[in-house]
This record gives sequence, structure tokens and C-alpha cells, in this order.
Amino acid sequence: MSGGCGTHLIAVHDGFKVLRLPYQAPLGVDSTARYSMCVFLPEARDGLWSLVDEIASIPTFLRDHLPERKVDVNTLRLPRFKISFSSELGGVLRDLGLKGPLDPHPLQRADLSDMADERGSGMPPLKIDGICHKAVIEVNEKGTEVAAVTYTRLEREADPPRKPRETVDFVADHPFAFFVMEEVSAAVVFAACVLDPTQ
Repeated sequence: MSGGCGTHLIAVHDGFKVLRLPYQAPLGVDSTARYSMCVFLPEARDGLWSLVDEIASIPTFLRDHLPERKVDVNTLRLPRFKISFSSELGGVLRDLGLKGPLDPHPLQRADLSDMADERGSGMPPLKIDGICHKAVIEVNEKGTEVAAVTYTRLEREADPPRKPRETVDFVADHPFAFFVMEEVSAAVVFAACVLDPTQ
């Protein structure tokens, strides 16, 4: 994803920058939940792990450092990437107290007979064999919506010359972390690090 000469939600902090890319809800979906991808880019090329340590050590770190306003951006570069993750959740759910559907003993297992009509079929009863979770996130040119605006600025001849507005560069050409967050609750629904943005 490349861009520039526009405004984006970017915050500049001591030692790192944060880019917030809000997701648009699908047409026809009325939801109070709002999601954003938030990219945390350390200033130092080798600064990712100290930034991750800082994020992990302060519970409100992510929320406290999110950009709140758009700034003028000179250069915006974020690499294309696709990250996927899959996991078997049976053990985790058992540890959290979910027993019935995952119980290995047939007499203790939840009754799932209403989910499939098995009477007289000679088929064994339905059971949950496992629960798998898979998440995929992809960033590319097609996944980015760019809006352009043209405007005319008027000023009086007697006005003193204006100081040019400061612009920000956000070039993710070294390791960075990103989080997909639900903005109202600040719940993180996806977190990952991109260690080599050139691949």
C-alpha cells in the first residue's frame, strides 16, 4: 500500500508512530462495533521488541496511543502481506470450563441428536471431534480505499505568509506490529508482527 499527499490517522510518539486504518462496515450492516487496523512502527529499525515489551507491560498502552486526528502525510508505505493463523481450541475451551460438548466419555458428552436426524439411520451419534480456529488478514492495494478531494484555499492579500503545515512520513520498511481492534471496547481481535516487510 503506497500513498501520499493526503491525510491519514497517524500519531507520532517518542520512539514510534501509529497508523490507524478504519475498516468500513459492509453495506446494509448496522453495527455499533467499529474496527481498525493499527500499525505500530518503531522509529529504530531494531526497536520492535522493546516496543512490544512496552505494549505488553501497560494494559492501556494501545488505547492511549491511538491516533485521534488526521495529519498531512507526505509518504505512506505499508507492505503487502498476508498472515494466517490456525489453532485447535478444544484444550483451551476445556481449560476455560467448557465440558459437555468436548467430553471424551460418551455418557458425559452433550446430546447433539437434535442437530441431525439419526434415528433409524444406523449412524453413530453426532459428537464434536474438535474445534479449530483460523484467522487470515491480508493487506494489498485492492484492500485499500483511497479518497481524493480537491479544494481551493482563499486568503486575503494582507495576511502574513502562512507557515507550511508539517507533514508526516510513515514508511514501514522495517519490522512493525499491528493490531485489529474493536474501537469501542479497545478489544484486540488480531495481533501480529511483520518481521521482514521486504518478503
